[in-house]
Amino acid sequence: MLDLGTTFLQSVERSPHALALVDEGVRLSYAQWHEHIAHAAAGLGRLGLARGDRLLSILQNRHEAATLHWAC
Repeated sequence: MLDLGTTFLQSVERSPHALALVDEGVRLSYAQWHEHIAHAAAGLGRLGLARGDRLLSILQNRHEAATLHWAC
């Protein structure tokens, strides 16, 4: 079965400088996006959210929504 999380992390390791995300004026490599995701996950942790908690977000289909998805 395909595991998207593992596939993403493999892409970060294999091609950290390859373009991973483009959204309007935002262009992030796999390494840059991974850093954004880790930063968002840490922020959620500082807010007291933990594995198994529920989070509701209302976002447009933009890079912020994708980053939040992966951070959870």
